[in-house]
Amino acid sequence: MTFPYQGRDIPYTLTRRRNMKTMRAKVMADGTIAVSAAPRVPTAEIVRFLTANAASLLEMQARALARRAAAPTFADGSTVRYLGGDLTLRWHPTPCAAEREGDVLTVFARTPDEARLAWEQWQIRACVALYRQLNLEVYRHFHSAGYDVPLARIEIKDMVSRWGSCTAASGRVSMNIRLMAYPVETIRGVFYHEYSHFLHQDHSKAFYAVLRGLYPAYDRWDALLKK
Repeated sequence: MTFPYQGRDIPYTLTRRRNMKTMRAKVMADGTIAVSAAPRVPTAEIVRFLTANAASLLEMQARALARRAAAPTFADGSTVRYLGGDLTLRWHPTPCAAEREGDVLTVFARTPDEARLAWEQWQIRACVALYRQLNLEVYRHFHSAGYDVPLARIEIKDMVSRWGSCTAASGRVSMNIRLMAYPVETIRGVFYHEYSHFLHQDHSKAFYAVLRGLYPAYDRWDALLKK
C-alpha cells in the first residue's frame, strides 16, 4: 500500500485492530512505515492522515535507515561502538577469552554470528562492572549532599524507548545496555537522572534543581542522547 507525497508513492503497511480508537503510525527499525487503525476507518482517511504527517514520518524513516546502515557487521576488522568510541573486532580462530587491548577487541570467532555473540557477552560483563561502579558513586554523592536515597538495585535491560527508569517504591533502577555506546559521562548523567527520581517522581523544577545541582554537566552529556 502507498500514499502520495510530493510526487512520490510512499509505501506503508496497514494492520487493522478492533480495539483501536485512533490511528497510529510509526517507523519500524527497518524503515517500514507501519499504520494501525480500526476496521471501520476508511483507507482514504488513512491516506490523508499519512500525507499530513509525511514530513515527520520520512524524517524518522531516514534516521532508521541510517542507523541500520551504520549497524555493525561483526566481520573481522569491523568496528563496534563502545563508550563513545570505536572498538575494532579481531577474530581469533581458536578458543580464547575475549580480550581488549586499547581500541582492539579480540574474540574467538569464525563467522559474524560468533563474533556478535562474543561481543555481546563481553559487553554485558563490561556493562555490569561499569554500572555497579557508577551506581555506588552516584549513591555516595547524593548522601554526601544530604539526600536520603537508597542504594539502587540495578536491572540492566535492552530497552527501545527509554534510557533508564526508576521505581522509587522498590528502590529499583533499570538501565539500558544500549548506553554502553555512549561516553561514560552520558551514562553517569542517566544514573543521576534516575536517582533524582527517588526524590521527585516527575520532571518538575525541583527535580532538575537536584539533578543539575549534583551533576552540573548533565545537559551537555544528555544532549548526545537526543541526537
